[in-house]
Parts: sequence; C-alpha cells; structure tokens
Amino acid sequence: MLVGLVVVLGAWGMPWPRKSATTPPRALPGWGLYDRLCLPCHGDAGDGRGPAAAYTHGRPRDLTRGEYSWRTTALGAAPTDDDLRLTIRHGAPGTSMPAFDLAPAQVDQLIDVVKAFAPSAFVPGGSPITLSPPPPIDAARGARLWIEKGCSTCHGPTGSGNTPVARTITAPPYDLTREPLHRPHADADLRRAAALSIATGRAAMPAYSGALPDADLWALADHVVALGAGAQPDRSRIDDRTISLDEHDKRVVGSWAGSDPAEAIIFGDRIPPQGPPPTSLAPAQASLSARQCARCHAKQSREWETSMHRVASSPGLAAQMLGMQPAEATKCLRCHAPLAEQQADDALRSEGLSCAGCHVRGWTRHGPPNVSPSLLALPNYPKVELALYERADFCMPCHQLPPRTALAGRPLLDTYREWLEGPYMPRGIQCQHCHMPGREHSFLGIHDPRTFRQGIGLTARASVDRGKVTASAELANVGAGHFLPTTPTPAAWLWIELLDASGKPIAGATASIRIGRDIAFSAGQWHERADTRIPPGEHVTLSRTWSGGRTALATRARITVEVRPDDYYERLYADRLAGKLTAERRALYEQAAARGKAARYIAERREVPILR
Repeated sequence: MLVGLVVVLGAWGMPWPRKSATTPPRALPGWGLYDRLCLPCHGDAGDGRGPAAAYTHGRPRDLTRGEYSWRTTALGAAPTDDDLRLTIRHGAPGTSMPAFDLAPAQVDQLIDVVKAFAPSAFVPGGSPITLSPPPPIDAARGARLWIEKGCSTCHGPTGSGNTPVARTITAPPYDLTREPLHRPHADADLRRAAALSIATGRAAMPAYSGALPDADLWALADHVVALGAGAQPDRSRIDDRTISLDEHDKRVVGSWAGSDPAEAIIFGDRIPPQGPPPTSLAPAQASLSARQCARCHAKQSREWETSMHRVASSPGLAAQMLGMQPAEATKCLRCHAPLAEQQADDALRSEGLSCAGCHVRGWTRHGPPNVSPSLLALPNYPKVELALYERADFCMPCHQLPPRTALAGRPLLDTYREWLEGPYMPRGIQCQHCHMPGREHSFLGIHDPRTFRQGIGLTARASVDRGKVTASAELANVGAGHFLPTTPTPAAWLWIELLDASGKPIAGATASIRIGRDIAFSAGQWHERADTRIPPGEHVTLSRTWSGGRTALATRARITVEVRPDDYYERLYADRLAGKLTAERRALYEQAAARGKAARYIAERREVPILR
C-alpha cells in the first residue's frame, strides 16, 4: 500500500462523501492522492503535460478533453466509473500507466478528481455496451475477418501497424506484435479487453458494435490476442518518437517541466538573483549562506554537512570547469551550485547545493507542508508550502537528462525515468522516502555503504562434482527504486575466489563481473561499451567452473561485492593527470582523484563451503 497516506486519508476503506462534479479538482478530497500519484504525468491542470510526460511510454491522457479510449460505452460517450476504476486498478499494459494498489474509497476519490477536469463530458453518463457470452476461441476465423473487414488497412496484415494509411493518422496504431494490448484488464480478461476495444472503437478507429455480429467481434479479438502472444516491450529505453519530440521541444537541462508557476519557480530555467533582502528580515535571514541557516535549522545543517550535496562544487568539478567556456560552466553550476549569487561568490559556490538552492526564492522560503513543531514560528519570515517538495519530480531537474540526450535509448542521467517505470512509483514511494527518510538532509546514496547494503541481496553457493568445482553468486536489487547503480559514475564488482584449507586464494581460480554502465567519450561523442546494471527486483548471476591444477585443494569460495562510487571519474582524473596541466588544475585533479579512491569500500564479503 502507499507509504504515509494513512494519516492523510484516514482508515482504509472509510467511505468518503462524493462531491459535486462542479467542484474544482484541487478542492476535492482526492487531490492529495492525485498530486502524489497522477500529477507527475497528467499535470497539475490535468492536461497530460506533467513533468514526467516527456519520459513516459505512451503520452499521458489529456483529462481536460474528456475523451477516453478505454470505455465500455459507445464511441464519443463518456466512460463509466467502472471503466475509470478498471484503469486505475490495472493500469495500461505496455505503457507507463501503472496499476495502483489502492483502497476502494481512494479509487473513488481519484475518479472524482479525473471527472472534475472535464465535468461536462460526463453529463449525461454513458451506458455500457454488453457483449454476448464468449464462444470457443477461433483465431483462424479472426485471421480471415482481419483481412475481410479491413483491419489490415491500418494495422497491417501482421498487426505491426506499419502501413501507408497508418502513417497519415494522428494517433497511429501501435505494433500489436511487439506491444501488449494496452487496454486495462485483469489478467484473465485479455480476450474480453480485445473484444471491447473492437466493439467500442476509439478516435482513429470506428466502433464495430452493431456493425458486426458479436461472434465476429470475439473471433477478431482471438486474432488480436494471437498477434500479441510474443509481445515483449522494452520500456527501459526511450523510443525514437519520444526522442524526436524532445529534439523539437529542446527542454532546458536542469529545469522543472511542470506548468504550475508556483512550483516552476523552484527549478525554472535558471534561478534568478534574489535581489536586495527586505528590511523585515534579520541579518541571519538575509543571508544565503548555509552557515546562517544552521542557526535555526541545526539538525538539517548537520545532516547536510555530510552529504554529497555539500560537496557538489567539488575539486573535480572545479578542475573541469577551468577548461570550459563560460556557457558550459554555467550549465554545470545549474545543479552543482544553482544560486545566481554563487557564480560571483567563491565562498557561496564552495557550499555546493546548499539550503537556499532548494528553499529560497526572492528571499521567500519554500518548503514542504507540515513544518516540524520543533521550529518556532517566524511570522515576519515569508514562507510558501508546496507539495512538490514531497514528490519525486522535485529531484528530477538534476537527476534526469532530457530524452534527446539518450545514448542507446537511455540518457546518461536517467534516474527519475527508471523510478517512473519501476515498481515504487505506483506504490507512492518517492525519492524522498528512501533518500530523505524522516526528512533527513544527508541524501544518502551509493557513497554510503549502509545505504548500498540495504539495496542488495546476495546469495552464493559452491559445489564439486567429479573434480570440477562450480561456484556461483547472485546479486539482486532488492531495495533501490532505480537501476543499481543508477548513473554511469559508480560501478560495483562481484568477485568469486576459491580458497584452500588455509584460507589463501588459489591462483587462477577467480571470476568477476562489473556491474554498472560503462561509457566513454571519444571523437566528440559518447559511446556505451556495456550496461550491466540491475533493474529494481532483478538480479545478475556470476557462475564459473574450474578443474585441474590446484583447484582440487579448494575448500571454500569467497564472494566479494566491491563498490567504487566514483569509478568513471577516477578514470577521467587519471587520464587528465597523465597530460599537461597548469599547477592549479593539477592540484585540483590530484585532490579529486584521492577523494575518489578514498570512497571505495567493500559492501559485502562472505565465504561459503564447497559442498561435496
């Protein structure tokens, strides 16, 4: 179930009064749920232009139009509440619309919000189309009708959707051979879902209910199911169409993509200068330095001092920026030292991503609702509360690059999209739940051994059979809501070593695998050499068999998980240090290289007996 919603929504299953369809969406009881689960894709205005919309597989529906494809009602009619309920509960397979595990009362609340974006579209309500009971499966008859009734004109003979007519349609049919049927359905109702899609039609497809006998609709549905029997979409990569759309939009890197101006001020194109501080502010309040914030926010400051945000303006960054054009350097500072004042103030810039970078705009504090009761009220210090601070898209500007930057279908920074397509998003688990538990400001990630250990599960075994020793280890991503590791910067190594009776490694009896995204920059462009990261809930396996020589002396296998959080930069710094550098730049790279090596650690090491 969703994290942290019991307090907001009351006891599970508690009936909520359904409000009038003319009530604005934000005034409805379900707005809090919508804000957390739906707004990132469908937008604060319900127009399908949320901050996550550029990254979804299938564009989010514009709820303000009141037009729905997944209905049991006639073409042009509004869906029933049960239709909307089915979509929320089961999602749309093959797209980024997930299935939400919610209590019935919560689903009803979301339905009220959805309908409030276009209330006139639901008056009068539509009546469901009923189909006769399904006859025995007859895919052969459906294949014949597919041609006879003209389905192949748009969908193609094989269902690929690659036809001359399809290329002229605004919303062309998708490839049924590669994509599962998108219509929401329970696992056992795939055949019925296909029949209903044919019966009810959609904007670019006529409705065949009444035009064809129900027996033909069922037969065509059988053919559609057969066409998609081998469909296995890869939503881990961005498709060419999405990349092309972003090439046209040219979204500003490091900016928030929502449309709510109150939220866009936090991560707009660039953070404008704060301007002169109001005279109503005390001297400490009129400072952008984190040292002054610490006077009242001591706990948060202590946590932030240990964070990677604190060292975002690092020696390695400084060394690289010495060789950059000003425009390129400004792009880096957008996330590493985002305040306009930091560009001209070395002391402020050295604080990296500090308190004001996230919380102060125009000398007004911005933050999440429900301020800690441990803080005394300051009536003269203006504050704006925004739900954005408790949503994952708050982190998106600096942890996600636009689709047009994709390499092999994935941007180099792809953490937000990995979370969006993973199992955590539909459960309401945001970045902040794992990286800011209890609103802590240490922002722990892969540099913290304990945090990494919480994200992995390691199993290992070893045995000998007729003189051959086999050892295997499985490393699973059991706790990260994104790929493990998520960016190309870190890497983990999974090692297996055979040990003799004295505990010493046996020469030549070792095996390893690098877990990470291995990239390189050459000839003016990026290249991906390998991507062995572990998606949420999945695992990698390392297995090796040895025979002959001293392997007969092996009694145990040692399994090691080693982590290098700055692996890419370690190699980059070594390469730069091998060339000619100014004394200032060399000193910075040497300091950065030392930091990178010092960050390495052994996440787990265990020994297992070799079973005989």
